[in-house]
Amino acid sequence: MARLLIIEDNPELASLMVAAAQSRGHHAQAVHTGEAALALLRPRAFDAAVVDLLLPDIRGSEVLTALVPNDIPAIAISGVFKGDRFAQEAVHVHGARAFFEKPFELDALLDALEQKCGLPSVALPPPPPPEAHEAEEAVLDLMDLLVPEDEVEELPALAETPPPLPSRPREITSLPQPDEAVEPSASALPEAPPEPEIFLPFGEREKVWTKPPPAEAAPAPRVRRRTLPDWSLEGEIKEATVPRLLNAYYEARHNGELKLKQGQVLKVVYFEGGRPVYAASNLAHERFGRFSLRRGVVTPEGLQAVAALAKENVRTGEALIRLGFLDAERHRQLVEEQVKEILWSTFGWTEGNYGFSPMRLQRSGRVKLSIFPGDLLLEGVLKMETLVTLRQKMAAPRRLFPTANPPYALHELRLSGPQAMLLAYSDGSKTVDDLLTLTDLSERETLATLRGLELMGILEERREEPSRRRITFGL
Repeated sequence: MARLLIIEDNPELASLMVAAAQSRGHHAQAVHTGEAALALLRPRAFDAAVVDLLLPDIRGSEVLTALVPNDIPAIAISGVFKGDRFAQEAVHVHGARAFFEKPFELDALLDALEQKCGLPSVALPPPPPPEAHEAEEAVLDLMDLLVPEDEVEELPALAETPPPLPSRPREITSLPQPDEAVEPSASALPEAPPEPEIFLPFGEREKVWTKPPPAEAAPAPRVRRRTLPDWSLEGEIKEATVPRLLNAYYEARHNGELKLKQGQVLKVVYFEGGRPVYAASNLAHERFGRFSLRRGVVTPEGLQAVAALAKENVRTGEALIRLGFLDAERHRQLVEEQVKEILWSTFGWTEGNYGFSPMRLQRSGRVKLSIFPGDLLLEGVLKMETLVTLRQKMAAPRRLFPTANPPYALHELRLSGPQAMLLAYSDGSKTVDDLLTLTDLSERETLATLRGLELMGILEERREEPSRRRITFGL
C-alpha cells in the first residue's frame, strides 16, 4: 500500500481523488495549501504526490521543487497553466514525473501515478461478480415498489460513520427480489415520529432477506455472496457542497457513485465520465411510480395496476409502458426529470454527509442518460430558488468576476443571449445591483443566472477592495 499526498485547493475534488486512490488500496491524505504540504515533508514521508500548480498561498512549482530532495516523486496538475510549455517546465525544471491538464480522467491520472512514480503493486480485490451487480439492481428496483402506505414501516437508521475505503470484505446474502415483502422485526424499529416518512433499506446492503421456503421444505441455506464496495464517508455537506461535488466529478471525468445522507434520507447518484446517469432516493414520493403520478402520467387506479404488475418482477417503468401509460421516449424524459429533481432537492442541504464508492451502475435495460452537470445546476437554480432566497444569496453589493480555473468551458454552457451578456458584464468591476440595471432579464432570472454561474464555479466573489472611481457605464 502506497502513501499518497494530494495537494489540491478544491476540497471536493481532493476528497474524490483520495477516495479513488483508497479504492485502489492506497493510503491517501489531502491538503489544500502549499504551506500545509511543506509542513508534512520529510524524506520518504510519502511514496508519491499529486500537486496542483495553482495554490492559494504559494506556487505549486515551489512544492514540486521541495519534494525532490525529500525523494517524493510527483505528478503535476493544473487547470490554468496549460500547454506544452508548462508541461515541459513542470517535468524538466521542477522535477514532476508527468503533467495533467484539467479536466483529466482520474483513473488515467492514478494509472500514471502508479507507473511513473514506481509505486508498489497492490493486489486489488477482483471486480464485483455478476451476482453483486444483480444485488445492486435489486436495491434500485426495491425503491420502485409501490407499497400501500399503511403497510410501510420505517427501518432502523444507518450508522453515522460507515467504514472507510478500503475495508476487509464482509459477507452479505442475497438482497430482496421485487416481489418479496420486507418485514423488519418490531424490536429493531425505532419509535415512529408523528408524521413518518417512508424509508426503504437502500443503504443497508448488509441486511439479509431470503425467500420463504416452500411448505414442508427444509429451510433454505443462506447464500454467501462477495461484498459490494463499502462507502467511504468523505465529509460534511455545507452550503453549495452538492453542486461542487457535481463539479468535481465532471472535472475528474470520474465513474462511480456519490452518496448523500441527511438524517435517514439517503440519495445516490451514479456517474459515467463525470456526468450523472442515474439517481435514486429512499423517499417514497421520489420513486418513479409516485413521480409519474405527480406528473399526471398515470392515475391512482392505474398506479395500482402498475403495482400489481411490478409484483411479477417487472420494473415500474416497464410496467407503465406495458399498460400503455408511456412510450419509450416519454419514459426516458421522465427518468431524466426524476433524476434532476432528486439532485435539485439536495442543493439546499446545509447539513449531512457525502461519500464515494467505486461501484458503477450495471443495471441491464436501464434508460441511457448522460446529463451535463452545468446545465443541471443552472436549470435547478432557475426552477427551485425563490426570489426571496436569491436576493439573500446574491446581495446587491456583491461583485462577481470570472474564476481562473472553471470546471466547465464556456462553449459547453447553454446560455441564452441575455445570459451570455450578463456573464460578459460580470468582470468584477460591477456589483449585482449594477448588473441588474444592465440586463434585459427579469430580476429573478438575473439573480438565478448569477447564482447558477457561481455554483458552477464560473464566477466567484471579488474580495479585493473596489476602486474608488465611480463606474457609470455610460448611463
